[in-house]
Amino acid sequence: MNPLSKRESGQAFILVLILLLIGGLMFPPLLGFVSTGLKAGQLCEQKTDELYAADTGVEDAIYNMLYPEAPLYDSLRGLVENEAHSYTLTQEVNSLSVNVTATKLSLVEGLLSEEEYKPDQPHEGWGGFEAPEEQVIRDYDEGWVEYSCNVTFSYNGTNRQLVTMGTFFAPFPGNKNLIEGPYDIAYTPVMTSADLEDGSPETKVASGGFSFIWRWGETPPRGPIFNYDTGAVSFKFKILNPDWSYSDCFLWATFKQQDISYVTNAPGLYKWLIEATAGDTRVRSVVIEDIGALSILTWEIDQPE
Repeated sequence: MNPLSKRESGQAFILVLILLLIGGLMFPPLLGFVSTGLKAGQLCEQKTDELYAADTGVEDAIYNMLYPEAPLYDSLRGLVENEAHSYTLTQEVNSLSVNVTATKLSLVEGLLSEEEYKPDQPHEGWGGFEAPEEQVIRDYDEGWVEYSCNVTFSYNGTNRQLVTMGTFFAPFPGNKNLIEGPYDIAYTPVMTSADLEDGSPETKVASGGFSFIWRWGETPPRGPIFNYDTGAVSFKFKILNPDWSYSDCFLWATFKQQDISYVTNAPGLYKWLIEATAGDTRVRSVVIEDIGALSILTWEIDQPE
C-alpha cells in the first residue's frame, strides 16, 4: 500500500488551493454586499429618526394650538390670516434639532382665489349659514354611500348680492373619481340657478377634502339678491365607498358688497399649515382647529432619497 499512498501525496494541497481560489472570488462581492446592507440599514435608521423627530415637531405645534397652558398658545392664537410663526424645539429629538413653522390659513384657502374673497370684513357676521341637514343611505352591495344635504342661508339686511357659495367636506376619499355630484339640486325662489357661471357647481379638491362651489359672478347676469330673505339649496352627492363619512364640514358665501364680502358658518375655525424639519426630512400637515378640537386633513413626508 505504501506505493499507492505515495502517489496520492499533494492532492490535499491542490484541493486547498481550489477552495482558496473559490473563496477569493466569492468573498469580495459578499463583503461588498454586507457593507452595502450595513450602510443601507444605517441610512434607514437615520431617516426613521428624522421622520420621528419631524413628526414630534408637528405634534408640538398642535399641542401649542389646543392648550392655553402651552408656551406658544398666545403667540399662535394671535396670528392673523396668512401669518406664520417659526420656532425651534427647546430639546433635540433623536439628537436632531427640530424646526417648526405654523401658518394660519383661511378656511377657503385653496378653494377660492385671493381675488374672490376678502376675509375679516367689519360686518361679516351679518349673514349666516345653517350647516347641512344630512340624510345618509348606504349600499354595501353596490359599494357607495349617498348624502342628502340642505344648506340654508339667511340675511337680515338690505340688498346683498351673492357671488359664490360653497360646501366643504373632509376627509378626501382618496380619488376624485369616487365623488359623484352634486345632483338632484333644488333651489328656493331666493337661491336661484339662473345665471350660474359655466361649470357651476364645481367639484374641487383641496386641503385634504373636497368642495362643491356655486359661482354666479359679480356683473350681470347677477347672482341671488337678499333683502331680509332666507334661501336654501338642497342637493345630494355620492361617494363610491360605503364606509366613507365626513368628519368636518363648513359652508361659506361671498358677496359683491365689501362690508360683508365673506361669511361662513364656522367663523372661529381656521386651517393651519404646519411644517416641521429634522435633518433632511420635512413633514407637512394641514389641520383644521377650533378651541379644544382639531382634525388632521393631510400629512405629507418630504424626504430626499
